[in-house]
Amino acid sequence: MDRSDVEKIKGSIDIVSVISGYVNLKKRGRTYVGLCPFHTEKTPSFHVDSTRQTYKCFGCGKGGDAFNFLMEMKGLSFVEALHELARQAGVSLEKPDRARSSEKRRLYEANRMALEFYRSALHSPRGEGAMAYLRGRGLAQETIDEFELGYAPDSWDALLRALRSRGVSPEVAARCGLLVERESGGYYDRFRNRIIFPIRDISSEVIGFGARVLGGGEPKYLNSPESTVFKKRKVLYNLNRIKGAIRTTGVAVVEGYMDVVSLSNAGFGAAVATLGTALSEDHVQLLSRFTDKVNLVFDGDAAGRNAMVRAVEPFLGFELIPKVVLLPDGKDPDDIARTDRELWSRLLAGAPSLWDFIFDESFSTRDPSKLEDKKTLMKELVPVISRVRDALFRELLVQRLSLRLGVSQEIVAREMSTEGERRPVPIRSTGGRISLEEVMTRLMLFDDRAIRMVKLLGFAGEFRDSDLSDLVHYLIDHGKEGLNVSACPDHIRLLASRIMAEGEFPGDRNKALIDMACRFKSLAIDADIQRMQRELQQAEEDGDRARQYDLLAQRQKKINEKKHVREYVMEVLQSI
Repeated sequence: MDRSDVEKIKGSIDIVSVISGYVNLKKRGRTYVGLCPFHTEKTPSFHVDSTRQTYKCFGCGKGGDAFNFLMEMKGLSFVEALHELARQAGVSLEKPDRARSSEKRRLYEANRMALEFYRSALHSPRGEGAMAYLRGRGLAQETIDEFELGYAPDSWDALLRALRSRGVSPEVAARCGLLVERESGGYYDRFRNRIIFPIRDISSEVIGFGARVLGGGEPKYLNSPESTVFKKRKVLYNLNRIKGAIRTTGVAVVEGYMDVVSLSNAGFGAAVATLGTALSEDHVQLLSRFTDKVNLVFDGDAAGRNAMVRAVEPFLGFELIPKVVLLPDGKDPDDIARTDRELWSRLLAGAPSLWDFIFDESFSTRDPSKLEDKKTLMKELVPVISRVRDALFRELLVQRLSLRLGVSQEIVAREMSTEGERRPVPIRSTGGRISLEEVMTRLMLFDDRAIRMVKLLGFAGEFRDSDLSDLVHYLIDHGKEGLNVSACPDHIRLLASRIMAEGEFPGDRNKALIDMACRFKSLAIDADIQRMQRELQQAEEDGDRARQYDLLAQRQKKINEKKHVREYVMEVLQSI
């Protein structure tokens, strides 16, 4: 892939026609509107700009170009979206690295043939023991077929001979981990007398295998080694099958293959598993493409609780906030799925957020009324909170910590402060802490400069509260005077009245306006940086050096821009 491919496609497609395949759009002026496909709504807030070739939902905040839409809508990678749009536009892409592409095809084909062999072996007389084991675990034939389970015979060369007969060389099979090379020369089967679980990537290509031993051998579970097509930290077992469904249902992240299969067999199909590794940032990024509802499932023993505490790490750079499920001692998802379906449902329904658990776990062994424990809690939690990239959520965590410790937010913020960062200014109303969005809306209702500020800086699209978003856009289009005309929608007038009834904004309005604008601007920049990071990772995977350099330059520009947000906002304020 080359940058010219991207530009070629951008010049050949119409975003309206792309999105119309998924959303019923109606023309309204220069834009098209419809019901957002990314969240439930009754009033259309999803806008497509045919001139700019962009879309924006003023309800949930999602937006971007045609590439972003397909990536979000179908859970595609950037490259997959590129190929989909190229197909729609009838554009021929530049030829990829033929040697690399050919190698991948050979490995995919070898894995595909191996899967056929393993599945056939399971249903043959030599697979009777394996089939009996699966039946003994309560698996229905339908489940066995859906997950394409197989059996590796108790033989040193059964797969070797089968692949040779189909034209797959031992060297290729060894490169994808199916065979192991002997020191004395020759090859032997890696998996022997094991239940086989095929591992597919997000595009459903077979990239490797998990294997459970029958009997008492070790290791109990064995995975394919990493290869050109198999990277454990980038793959979640079963995600390819359920990626579309989990947008609404959410997903449970469990430990092993059998947990996933048993849960599906019991009617709980929305589960994935890591491949013998801890959950990584790559895994979180992958999940975030498809859902914002994630349940992390851990054993209820000490090891499980410790693992849950460590699980916060890969989520620090994402808006995704998972819930955590602690299993009863001695139980795993497989056990519960087979013996107590209702318990599994209750565990999911009552799961606290990961951050709730982290706080409760830390405070459970400390007494915040004691000075030394207060200091220890600060040392434990502040370093973690300070690494949360979402500025607004980080501030909310600061609030929580200050309340539970019984110290001021200023003290916690001072502990967290780093060079170049400004401490957030607490903004309160008579009703206590109010949201960032409501603060800005309130300023707009009492200060015309705030309306012009939001309009000039383009913050209107950042409002996620649908009602506040409607009010903000109405104020930009009609001003405060428009609230008094008969054409003003009732829900907008009522919301404005409620906010204004609380009285004028307390404190220094100038300072509040600057602070709010800085926060909105910083959040928008953070979102851009996060998106660029995802695209950069994809470009690295694709070996697209030109795009890597371009994205690195763009990211650095955004980082530099963030350092000077306050100066920029003050300049804008002076101009209005």
